[in-house]
Amino acid sequence: MVAMAFTAGCGGADGKAEEGEGPQQLAVPSTGSGKALGQRELEQAAVSQKDLPARTFDALLDPISTKRSAVDPASCQAVADSAGLSSWVLPKARVKQVIGSAKGDHGGSMALASHTPAEASRMIQQVRAAMRSCNAFTPAFGFAYEGVTELPDPKLGDESVSFRLLQVVSSEGEKPLKVPVTVIVVRMGATLATFQAANFERDGQAVVPRDVVDEQLTKLANVAR
Repeated sequence: MVAMAFTAGCGGADGKAEEGEGPQQLAVPSTGSGKALGQRELEQAAVSQKDLPARTFDALLDPISTKRSAVDPASCQAVADSAGLSSWVLPKARVKQVIGSAKGDHGGSMALASHTPAEASRMIQQVRAAMRSCNAFTPAFGFAYEGVTELPDPKLGDESVSFRLLQVVSSEGEKPLKVPVTVIVVRMGATLATFQAANFERDGQAVVPRDVVDEQLTKLANVAR
């Protein structure tokens, strides 16, 4: 099971980041149309064991909140929020799940968040922009992260971005454990799908389960346009 040590919060209740706290505004490419799914629709659109019998999917309780967890440096906020399955923009609806492992992988976790197409696209652009200068960061609560590295665009959905980083898990008197984490963020219409995997086995990089990604994007393609 993936156990990230922090969860970044959301922006203000009007769906915008609080003034001076969110990442800088960027030009957004053409986003096309997209249906903003409500909570029930998003839950129905989430991949489940009915879709992938070899895996389990356990819901994570995450009430939509306006609270945010800042990181240092602030320029890493968009990266931190994505790694924490959250955002600085309050979604209309959100679903989070822990993904059970299958043979040959570490499982992971995922989140679906309903926004407008423009908001969702802007958030991906801000993650990509943050990675140009973000190498490491420390959340207000939880463990530090280092080794932030942008990965090649997986070219999924309408647009996507992926990155890798290390969670530095430290205990008093023990050598810190550096846990590889991989994150993929995909926009499907007005829905952001974020997938995350962490490798606690010390046998290489974390790999996001591709069967989950493919099945989830297929389901979203049928309802999110």
